[in-house]
Amino acid sequence: MKVALGAGLVAGALIAILTVSLEHGRIAFGAYALYGNGALIAPSLLAPFALYPVWTWTLRRGGRALELAVYVVGLHFGLGLTSPLEVVFFPSDPDLTLVDALPGLLLTGAIFVLPAALLAGFALWAVRRAPDSLIGVAVVVAVVTAALLGFVYGIGLGVLAGAAVALAERRPQGAVVIGLGLAMLVLVLGNLPYLSLLFAPTR
Repeated sequence: MKVALGAGLVAGALIAILTVSLEHGRIAFGAYALYGNGALIAPSLLAPFALYPVWTWTLRRGGRALELAVYVVGLHFGLGLTSPLEVVFFPSDPDLTLVDALPGLLLTGAIFVLPAALLAGFALWAVRRAPDSLIGVAVVVAVVTAALLGFVYGIGLGVLAGAAVALAERRPQGAVVIGLGLAMLVLVLGNLPYLSLLFAPTR
């Protein structure tokens, strides 16, 4: 349990550091900006994807659902560090303290982690029970669902993550390839609402 919690905290903290760094950077591709509010794309994509490697590893070593949930808790609070990092390094008001960051610490994961994890858990359960003849159908349903829900802070991408974990259980020798495919789908589907910005003229 401690390993799962620690892994979640580390993964979430890394995503939080990346998010804060992007928010205060100047990276942009045309009108597609990764700074300011554009930095929210990082947790939208990475929080759902972060479920795949650890859930796959945990299940492969005989872990149970409780360990998967403990990892989600760690990921939740790790990502919540986005708020304290903002207060410490980029305070919008000099009077802000870490106490002011507490709501963000508690709620950031509730937006980017918990909904995606719930959908991932449902997808894992559903694809596990699908017969081999319907696996292709299950994958298509997961992709369509992710595309439809991906614009809501990436929560629909949790469906892809859970489906990928189930596929990796069925084909453990292909876990790396499945992970790479998941990464590509998360990147493309998570950015579907913003693709037009890549080709929009800059001012």
